[in-house]
Amino acid sequence: MLRKADRLASRDINRPSQGKSVFGTLISMRFLPSEHTKVSVVVSKKVAPTAVGRNRIRRRVYAAVREVRNSLKKPAFIMIMPKKECLSCDIRSINDELKTLFNKAGLS
Repeated sequence: MLRKADRLASRDINRPSQGKSVFGTLISMRFLPSEHTKVSVVVSKKVAPTAVGRNRIRRRVYAAVREVRNSLKKPAFIMIMPKKECLSCDIRSINDELKTLFNKAGLS
């Protein structure tokens, strides 16, 4: 998990939906430029029907975000939405996907 200061609060969860979207093969991402970088991972029940599966994906994505977060140059509110393919992939591929999406978004 990220520190509480680095996570998007529940009151701010709708703010990135007003921003721009970037899509990849494993992950979709919405972002809105801001003063501080805050990240949230949202896993739908369509992606993983059980809580165990959703939490496993969430932990993997947060671990990848911790590694990639230092490469961000522009602060933003970021909402990451993994796809079903994240269930069977490893952290390296998620890490590479996040780097690609951050570059597409112009955040790094």
